[in-house]
Amino acid sequence: MNPISLAQDLIRCDSVTHSCNSACTEVIEKSLASLGFEVSRQSYRDVHGIEKQLLSCLRKGRSTSDQGIAFFAHNDVVSVDGWRAENKCGPFDGIVEAGRLWGRGACDMKGPIAAAISAIAAIDEATQIAPIYFFVTGDEECGMVGARTLVQQCPVYRKMVEANSVGIITEPTQLRVVNSHKGGCQFTVTAHGIAAHSSTSEGLNANWQLIPFLTYLREVCSRIETEPSLRNEAFNPPTLSLNIVLKNQPTAYNITVGLASCCVFLRTMPQTNWQRLVEELTQRARDMELDVSAISSLSPVHTPADFPFVQTALEIAGQTQPDAVSYATDGCRYSDLTNLIVLGPGNIAQAHRCDEWIELEQLHRGTEIYRSLIERFAVHGQ
Repeated sequence: MNPISLAQDLIRCDSVTHSCNSACTEVIEKSLASLGFEVSRQSYRDVHGIEKQLLSCLRKGRSTSDQGIAFFAHNDVVSVDGWRAENKCGPFDGIVEAGRLWGRGACDMKGPIAAAISAIAAIDEATQIAPIYFFVTGDEECGMVGARTLVQQCPVYRKMVEANSVGIITEPTQLRVVNSHKGGCQFTVTAHGIAAHSSTSEGLNANWQLIPFLTYLREVCSRIETEPSLRNEAFNPPTLSLNIVLKNQPTAYNITVGLASCCVFLRTMPQTNWQRLVEELTQRARDMELDVSAISSLSPVHTPADFPFVQTALEIAGQTQPDAVSYATDGCRYSDLTNLIVLGPGNIAQAHRCDEWIELEQLHRGTEIYRSLIERFAVHGQ
């Protein structure tokens, strides 16, 4: 199986995250079914109410155990608004030119999906002594509901986890082994005032109650930069990257603000006291008699570098130490999987661009690295 032609077929399926991903899912489903996978497709709705498709696939080979190797992918892509490739190709053309494959999703992550499937195609099922799992979600770019649904409802996923299988998230990493990435945590703090005509004395501007909390947050920002328990030097930047977004209602200058809110967002890191900080922030807000919303969090990912799976992946990739990255993946939902890495062809710098592309050499090398990992964990045994 050729990873380039398969990637082209996937790119030509419009699966922008605000639409259904069924056409692209069908191409992947047919490809895996042709390789002997038992394929299950499940429908769910993303955070915007759009119907999406989820695949959970298993090829057992001659295995008598559930312990094997799993690939985790998403087939949704970001918007094509503003697309303008220098070679004039459209976002869904999948053109090969100048040693690159161009198109939305070429890098993130239809190219990596094609490389993984092509690697599996090179493995004779008769030689397979451990299972190969393949999972595909449809909304990684808008809420990761598919990954959550997979964890909560998929028996194949549960079987794979309970057997302590190893997992690979096929995001683009330039084929470098990533064993850690950041997660996220957000909540909203709200102050209530009284909206009234600003020419009268009947209003109460909610911002005045919120401002002391904002001053406190400014002090916290300084702490985040310097406090060792809130830093992890493996990352760049090595901090929680606290960010706030302020909103007023109403926004007319001749009406006093009746509702003032501060949305707080942290990029959480493993091996830091971010949970304790969140508790402190929310308690301070309550002490100031501000309302605090429910906390929404995505766990950061970390698999210790000395784990045998990480060491094997490093050996195959020709790397001495694993990397840590500051973006998040569906891996935030897979916290019950103890052997998890991110590894895929393509450069994240080319993802989400107005002219997304992936080098053909990366696709071919990615296929070979995936094949070597499959051979190690599904053919020769651990």
